[in-house]
Amino acid sequence: MHFEELKPGGILIYNKTARFSLDKYMSEIDAKRIIVLGIPLTKMAREINVKRPVLANTISIGALLEILGLETDGYLRVIEERFGKESIIEMNRQALIKGNNFIKENSDVRYNLNPPTLEPKANIVVNGNHAIAIGAAASGLKFLSQYPITPASSILSYLSQHAEDFGIVVRQVEDEISAITMAVGAGWAGVRAMTATSGPGISLMAENIGLAGITETPVVIVDAMRGGPSTGVPTKTEQSDLMPIVHVSHGEFPRAIFAPRDIEEAYTLTFKAFNIAEKYQIPVFILSDFTLSERLENVEEFDVNLKIDRGKILDPEQRYPDYHRYAFTDDGISPRLLAPHPDGKHVGVGAEHDLDSNSLAGSQAGLYKSRWMKEQMFNKRFRKLKVLEETDMDPPIWDGEDDADLTFICWGSATTAVKATVDYLNSVSDDMKFNLLSFSDMFPLPVEKVKQELAKIKTGVIVEINYTGQLEQLLKLYVDYSPNGHIRHIDGEVLTRTRLLQYLKELELEEGKIEYSYIRRTKDFNKKEVM
Repeated sequence: MHFEELKPGGILIYNKTARFSLDKYMSEIDAKRIIVLGIPLTKMAREINVKRPVLANTISIGALLEILGLETDGYLRVIEERFGKESIIEMNRQALIKGNNFIKENSDVRYNLNPPTLEPKANIVVNGNHAIAIGAAASGLKFLSQYPITPASSILSYLSQHAEDFGIVVRQVEDEISAITMAVGAGWAGVRAMTATSGPGISLMAENIGLAGITETPVVIVDAMRGGPSTGVPTKTEQSDLMPIVHVSHGEFPRAIFAPRDIEEAYTLTFKAFNIAEKYQIPVFILSDFTLSERLENVEEFDVNLKIDRGKILDPEQRYPDYHRYAFTDDGISPRLLAPHPDGKHVGVGAEHDLDSNSLAGSQAGLYKSRWMKEQMFNKRFRKLKVLEETDMDPPIWDGEDDADLTFICWGSATTAVKATVDYLNSVSDDMKFNLLSFSDMFPLPVEKVKQELAKIKTGVIVEINYTGQLEQLLKLYVDYSPNGHIRHIDGEVLTRTRLLQYLKELELEEGKIEYSYIRRTKDFNKKEVM
């Protein structure tokens, strides 16, 4: 399945016990000078314990450590920390040594990888979903309602395991409709609330996302994107929900969308999402994806001292005889009185309403006052979006060489692969410079700020993990920007530097701009077998 990703001179290790033949690959193996090592992994595992063929995993790690010239002591400590039962620890210890000795006795292939030299730090190992969960807890999350769905499920499992530690009420519910309804209800009652799902769940939640919009209820919704549509490919990655989220639910109402570039941002943007949700009293979306949700990284400890902003919440000790839940204000944001407060009574209704949430439907529909009120309520809600755009939405950020000949434009988790590609191209190029411009604050786009950054681009290529170019659509719609070319990765696999270099070789840029033949003249670009 992954043979094409093997680099020339690389090593192919396979389970010699399995019924598997490399015959049809031999010509390619020879052409790419692949070193093939067959290890009877299953047989060796059963020699330790006939009922535990899974020990083949540890045997293969032992083999890799010897090939890379690394000591086994560090991994032995990991085994001891991972497995609490002495008999399991001993079997894995035997398996590790067995794999290590097999290479010593049967192969002279070695790639000396220097052992780590970094100073020990108080780092944490965490994946994107856990970073979002921790960010939510640090933000003051008090209620999570969620239905399990790949790849968002570990947000639910993590917060349920730590609910008592964090002081959070966690509810696993019967479906995504219940999840969003309970989260909106909790937000309406005055607590910070969240739900998490994937694309199919967003489809089910659409109607009650609109309920949050018209009732101006703060709620945070995580969409861990998967391949789609319908059930799609639950365990593969895609960035295909950006435009659907921009337009999710019927009617028009403000919302905000953030897309973390990496695990650190999965934490910080979750914190920002909760502040934005309450400050502007809107639904806020966090667009993760399978790549980011499940990726484990060693990162620095998160800053838990970020400032919580709950927005316009009135003092519960004061009286407000003239209080109106949906009072008109210059910025469109109405002050909130949280229950229970005698002056905070208002109708909880999903219809268009007046200042106290009395419905404009039914007998009031079409009357002059109702027509005027409907128009003013729309204006009020969308004033918030303009303030949000100008005040709290950050522009895209740069990485790479200044004044570059070619700029890659990307968003969310695609940034990791694009940055690696830019770094590589700059390292091998004699006469051309590369950089990238990456987005995380997706909607509302800070139009004027974005225009200023896009104006610096000589030749731009948008890289996305979807078929239709959804960031490209957004930039065309709001800032009238069109790139000189685009790369759209849609096979479901994690985007890598190797794949991007493949796409780049096939790229046709707009006539009159940089020709790819010029890019290929960079130092060693053709000579090195980067494929």
